Order: sequence, then C-alpha cells, then structure tokens
Amino acid sequence: MIEVSTRVFVVDAHAHLLGVESTFAAASGALPSPFVVFMPVWTPGSYLVREYARHVEGLEAHAGEARLDVEKVRKNAWSVRHDGAAAVTVRYRVYANDLTVRTNHVDGSHAYWNGAATYLAAEAAPDAGARVTVDVPSAWGVATALDAAEAPRSFVARSFDELCDSPIDCGPHLERTFEAVGKPHRIVAWDTPDAAGVDWDKLARDTRTIVETEARLLEGEDAPSLPYDRYLFLWHVSPRGRGGLEHRSSSTLLARPERFTTRSGWLDTLSLVAHELLHAWNVKRIRPVGLAPYRYEAENHTRLLWWFEGATSYYDWRILRLADLATPAEYLGHLADAASRLADTPGARQHALADASFDAWIKAYRPDENALDSTVSYYLKGEVVCALFDLEIRARTAGQRSLDDVLRHLWRVHGKSETPVPEGALPALFAEATGLTLDDRFAAWVEGTSAPDVGAALAPFGLAFERATRKGAALGVRTSLDHGRAMVDVVLRGSAASRAGIDVHDELIAVAGKRVVTGALDATLESLAPGAQVPVVVARDGRVRTLDATLDPPAAGEGRIVARTDATAAAKQLAEGWLSCAWDQLTASKG
Repeated sequence: MIEVSTRVFVVDAHAHLLGVESTFAAASGALPSPFVVFMPVWTPGSYLVREYARHVEGLEAHAGEARLDVEKVRKNAWSVRHDGAAAVTVRYRVYANDLTVRTNHVDGSHAYWNGAATYLAAEAAPDAGARVTVDVPSAWGVATALDAAEAPRSFVARSFDELCDSPIDCGPHLERTFEAVGKPHRIVAWDTPDAAGVDWDKLARDTRTIVETEARLLEGEDAPSLPYDRYLFLWHVSPRGRGGLEHRSSSTLLARPERFTTRSGWLDTLSLVAHELLHAWNVKRIRPVGLAPYRYEAENHTRLLWWFEGATSYYDWRILRLADLATPAEYLGHLADAASRLADTPGARQHALADASFDAWIKAYRPDENALDSTVSYYLKGEVVCALFDLEIRARTAGQRSLDDVLRHLWRVHGKSETPVPEGALPALFAEATGLTLDDRFAAWVEGTSAPDVGAALAPFGLAFERATRKGAALGVRTSLDHGRAMVDVVLRGSAASRAGIDVHDELIAVAGKRVVTGALDATLESLAPGAQVPVVVARDGRVRTLDATLDPPAAGEGRIVARTDATAAAKQLAEGWLSCAWDQLTASKG
C-alpha cells in the first residue's frame, strides 16, 4: 500500500505555472525500486489522447534532503532510483494556460486544474488516492467536490479515479446554493467582469428545476432521488468558448457571456447544465464496459458513445421541455435543427454511428477538411437516432412505453450497482425495457449508414418535418473569413467545387464575374441557376487561377417540425404524451 500527499500551488501566475509536490510513502517497508510514476494521457469524458505530460517541467525527486536520479522511461512516465527509501517526494511544474473544461488555467486572478492533467500516479499503486493541500492566496476561495480533510484547504480522494474526477477551482468566486431532492448543490463561478453580468439567481432557480426534473425522470414521480450526496457546478464565463465536462459529483461549464443575454443563448446554456448533470447517471454510473476500468495511459474504446453522449444530448433539451423551461415550439425547433444538420452531413452516409463512437479518439476531436464527408458526430446523430427510437417505441406501444423506460431500466440494472454495460447489450436491454424487438432499427441506424427518416418517425404523432427551399445555386464549399478574404475550409466530395478543382485553403476571389465580398458567397450564388457554367477565380499558393464550375442545385434550407392539419385524435394523443403539452400548444417552429 502506498499513501500519497500532494500540495498544489502557484509558482508564477504570469508565466501560467502550477507547482505540484507529491510525496509517495510506503505503508510499511521500502517503496518498490525503481519507483515509476506516470501522468494520464487523457481525461474521462473527453475522448482524445491529449498528452498532458507535455506540460510538465523541471521534474525532480528527493528522499529527505537527498536528491534522487530520475529517468524518463515513457512519454508520460518517470523512473526514480532510490536506495530503499520509504518515502519519495516528486516535484514538478505544470504549464497551465488553456481555459477549457478538460485542461488547466492559471493567471494572476485564478487557478483551475483537472486531476488527469496535473497529478502523477504510482505505477506500483495506480489506484491510490491522495490527500491534496491547496496552497493559494488566502483571499481566494477553493471549490471542489472532494471531501474536506481536517487541515484547512486540504481534501481527500479515496482513489486515483476520484482524484482525476474532481477538478479544483481557486480564485474570487460568485456563489449560489440551493437544496434539491434533499441534497445540497453549489454554483461557483470565477468572479470576472463577464461573470458579473450573469443573473446567477435565475440560473440557480432554473438549475434547481433541472435537477428535480432529472431525479423524477430516472426514479419516477413518487420517489425521486439523486445518485450523489452533494453536487458542485463550476462555472467559467469567458469569450474563449463553450463546453462542459461531467464528473460524479460535479461538472465544469464554460460559456460565452453573450449566451446569457438572449433567449436562445439562455436555453443553450440550460441544455449544457442538463447534459452534464445527466451524465451523473448516464456514463459516470451507467458505464460501458469499454470505459471500465479507466485506463489512463491509452485509448479506452467503446462503440456505445452514441448512447452515452447521444442519448444524453437528446435528453438535455427534452429535460428542458419536461421542466417547462422550453416551450414545445422551442423544443421542436431545436430537434428540427439537429435533424437538418444531420441530413446535411455527407459523412453520416459513410461512417456508421457505432463506428464513429469507436473512432472518437482519432476523428471526433480531430476534425479536418475531410471530416464532413467522411464521418459523423456521435453527439449529433446519436441525438437524432435516440429521438427516433423514442418516437418508434411510443408509436409501437400506443404511448405506453418510451425511451424513458430504457433509461430507467439501464439505471436499475446497471447504474445502481455500477455493473458495466456490455458492448453488444443495448438491443436486448431496449427489448427488456419496452417489450419490443428493435434489431432492424439498430442495424440501420446504429450499425449501418442508412439515413434516418425523421418525417416517417414523426407522422404517427401528427407532425411533419419540412425543409425550406433556397434560391439560386450551390458551389459545394464551406468558407471562413480571414482578414476580409473568403478562404475555403471544406470542399464537399462530388460537388461543383470538387469537380472544378477548387481546393481547401484556396482564397475564393470571384464567382461568375462577381467579387466575393467579405466572404458573402451565398449572396453571389443567389442570382445564379443550377447547371450554369461559371468561371471561379481563386488564389492558391500565391498564384491566381480561373476554374470552370458547373453549379449544383442549392442545399435545403432550415428545417422545421410542424403540426399537420389532418392529425388524428390518436396522433394528437401521442404527441401530447411525448411533448408534455396540449395539442393546441403545438405550432410551427423554425429549426
């Protein structure tokens, strides 16, 4: 047995350097010799090898006052030579200048770190927990889901999993607390000028509603409960991006300040809260066997991310509807947008959803100019497929069963006991929960590349899926604006641009004799007709060239889900059960 005590402190805030000092002590006798320590290469919930060890600097080891020889033996591991020492202290610095939910950030006003990106584990005791002491300015608050130890600003992790699963945030904080379903909850936000503009009281009220709704969804109306003793929402409000990362008893959430000021932004923010909170059940406790146990030095493959992320994506907005935080029209608008984006992803017809889950490590977090044509997001397609599973189950059982029953069944059978879900088990689990055999749908939607028919799934509910018609023609490129220049980021395979020889990284200068001004390609194409042969002027590698393109028909416009005028009474009843509203509340909504 090895006991670990770690102190984390700020070495140089303006150089973005954290200091870490970990003492590994044998409970009896000497430590193994040589003594090898390693740093994880990824963090659970974010399926990419991020090579956290690249940020480690100045690592050295000591036994008492004696400095020990250290040799790096792997990209993320160090071997410490000692002469029968009972305890070894390893000191190092971590560069921390990446404000995301999965990395570390330090500046003069704030410190935030994730365990996998910060701590070392002993190869001889890879699951050993640690006592962590946080040594930061006394004026700063310290927030973490870890249990407090006896000493001030000291915390205890009972395992390395818990250590990696419990980020720590230090700095000036804005805080709100509430109780939901008998459990305490904290909202802690890094106090910045951007965060000061957020209505935290309103966010706390809506978050509490989400917590209560999810508890009822998983456990039922009569006896809602939560799987944790307390929960911490860590918030960073910053123009640097959007994201969330789930943990067993906490989550880190990042959002741009403008997302709190509009109705659409607010709903997007609430969906982020709902998503990360639902992971407390679906992936942290209901867990695929491919992620059990976590193996921190290599990829952990599973073909089930379409469920563990896709179903969670389906439910994040559905929970807003169940909680009456989003109107039926807003919910249908979101679902129509997701269905439209999926239909506009050619890679969905090339890469099966289960395969996209397995390939998360090499594709999902590493998109390039070929990604749109070659793969599909298991978040996006998983959300749409889970919506269609829900509709299919409800339609086949006259509304008596739904995907909610599948989620609850998974929680009862696998989540409460934390028994990992076998890779091929979902079709049988769906059947156990609903009484239906859905193997044909799994084969087509999950294991195959068939395009889900959203319109057909909605028809029994008296609803229709429509796409707007666009004017003009299409070239088949995606562009971005770079200092006033329209730069080609994506060329769709087989499109007019591809046939003409337009390439990624070309600067698009003119189409059909008209200058592409400030990247406004759509406006240039609106007056042209499909089939027209037009010159396209591009700049590539410093040389201007003219290519001939035969334009394509325009892509479909934004989608919407609308109520059909010929809906039957049975269809209306199904829709009311799904959307938790009366039929007359359903109106056409934009996607």
